[in-house]
Amino acid sequence: MTAKIREALPEDRPALIRLMGALNAFEAEIEENRAGPEAAESHLAWVEGQIAELGGVTLVAEQGGAVTGFLSYTFEEDPGTFVKPEHRRHALIWDISVAEEARGQGIGQALLSAAEKAARAAGIAEIRLYVLEANVRARRIYEEAGYRNYERFLSKRL
Repeated sequence: MTAKIREALPEDRPALIRLMGALNAFEAEIEENRAGPEAAESHLAWVEGQIAELGGVTLVAEQGGAVTGFLSYTFEEDPGTFVKPEHRRHALIWDISVAEEARGQGIGQALLSAAEKAARAAGIAEIRLYVLEANVRARRIYEEAGYRNYERFLSKRL
């Protein structure tokens, strides 16, 4: 079944919280500093606040009337002058999650493609995202979609 990609609606909120919770649970398994599913609703509210402040959108994938995935992004701008002015503004993907039962059907790729198309339509020439180093599957999906390492963000627990 092909997924329909559209902007999130207020009535999608319970599905978004469920999908965010699944993402949080997965990330908590592979990275010890990640909050679990109990933080899903508050994190979603924070992302929605960022979208309201900076611009951006949450897209959902819908199959058979059910939301089976989502992707949220904002419009950002690099501070300072270390990046050329024409390259400073970009889209930043905050979260992407696909329901376990819907994985392997190209939903993540469809969400990425729709976000890229919408960002281009908004005059954005670059889209970025963060991915946990330990999230090998997601890294592979992003690389297959044409994403490449841009910079390394290193961490040392003290």
